[in-house]
Amino acid sequence: YSENNKMLKQLLLKGCVGAVICVSGLGVFSPSSQATEAITQSSSPTLIAEAISRPELEQFAKAIANLRAIDEETRSKMIEAVQANGMSPEEFMEIGQQEEGERNLSEEQQAQFDTALEAVRDLNEEDRQKKRVAVEEAGLKISRFNEIGKIVESDSDLQKQVVEILSR
Repeated sequence: YSENNKMLKQLLLKGCVGAVICVSGLGVFSPSSQATEAITQSSSPTLIAEAISRPELEQFAKAIANLRAIDEETRSKMIEAVQANGMSPEEFMEIGQQEEGERNLSEEQQAQFDTALEAVRDLNEEDRQKKRVAVEEAGLKISRFNEIGKIVESDSDLQKQVVEILSR
């Protein structure tokens, strides 16, 4: 139970919900429906929780499980892509955190980094597309998935229900 609870918190706080919204870099995934406004205007957690049907909660949990699998697959592919370009993931991250003018790299190191960075960007784009498909295949529109994510994030009872669904 604690493993799934920890996983859900990671996904909700820093992971998949945010990833579907943020990783896109586009406004495509931002929820902007009247349902969100009505939900956020309500101060009662019970009313908020009732805004999500049990089937939707099941779909949400299925999407979360699928997004977790996509994250793991993408992370592995990114590590492989960086290593295939002659760099360790740590080296890649260290260089990536430096300002371009601060980098003291040989031409070969810069070429390795640039090639690895391009591969990582391509994998990131592929990741975004897979996540969009995964949410839709779970039976939810992206905007509704994001709405449910925000509600679940603020409701411990719903979090427990999602963890239970994921534990099955």
